[in-house]
Amino acid sequence: MTAAEQPIICLCLSHFELYVRDLAGMEEFYTRYLGFVVTDRDAGDNGMVFLSRNPREHHQLVLNPAVDPPPQSPVDHFSFRVETLADLKILHRSLESGPAALQTVSHGNSWSIYFRDPDGNRLELFTDTPWHVDQPCRFEIDLGLDETELVAITEKTIRELPGFGPAADWRDRHASAFVGCEPTRADKEKGDGRQA
Repeated sequence: MTAAEQPIICLCLSHFELYVRDLAGMEEFYTRYLGFVVTDRDAGDNGMVFLSRNPREHHQLVLNPAVDPPPQSPVDHFSFRVETLADLKILHRSLESGPAALQTVSHGNSWSIYFRDPDGNRLELFTDTPWHVDQPCRFEIDLGLDETELVAITEKTIRELPGFGPAADWRDRHASAFVGCEPTRADKEKGDGRQA
């Protein structure tokens, strides 16, 4: 059964990842002139940089230093958030019935499906886990597992990784970096605790 035959699942644009030639220059541009905050970075001088302007989003932009950016696009992928693991599993079943090759992974702070559309654009659908771990983090998962089993496997896999803890604790520690970015009324009513 395809997603078109299911109840509507909300997809919210979350972040995008760019291949960059000048990592330091791009980081300075986004932090200095647009006010983004570096929320995480990979080890080394040429590691991925995660940035956000929203205290509820671990990253809205990822700068990925690529020696040779792909010729078709400097964009690695666009990412859409779904509300629940159940929603992600519904979309996974729908995508399995189509032509796209799927990669199902966890980043520790999310469960994700990666695939390409017919024009070759790379997309990610994801939902948050209740945890944070330092990024980048990536390991394969099986979305065919029962939700309880997938949650247990994910926690066991990331428990000893750097930065492991509740996502809410990560947001609290980083809140001061986002002065002026107050939660919306809807976020407050919902008790929104998002991170990807």
